[in-house]
Amino acid sequence: MSYEESNERQRSRRGYRAPLDLGMGLFYIGIGSLVMVVKSFGDIKIPPVIAYVLGGMMVVGGCFRFYRGFKDITGRNR
Repeated sequence: MSYEESNERQRSRRGYRAPLDLGMGLFYIGIGSLVMVVKSFGDIKIPPVIAYVLGGMMVVGGCFRFYRGFKDITGRNR
């Protein structure tokens, strides 16, 4: 594989990575918020401390992923 082919392949991957990061970031933020609020899913009861820690980690990870996708989209348009 030549350098040009490798460069073209990486460029095509970047085209769908940013929207995927935005969507997954929003998904993680939503699920993390849901875990913090609900604390029970059917028969599964989650202790409040674990629910807040797990939900907080998901929200922080979702915010990071959303930021990375947003930064990639705005940086590409320049």
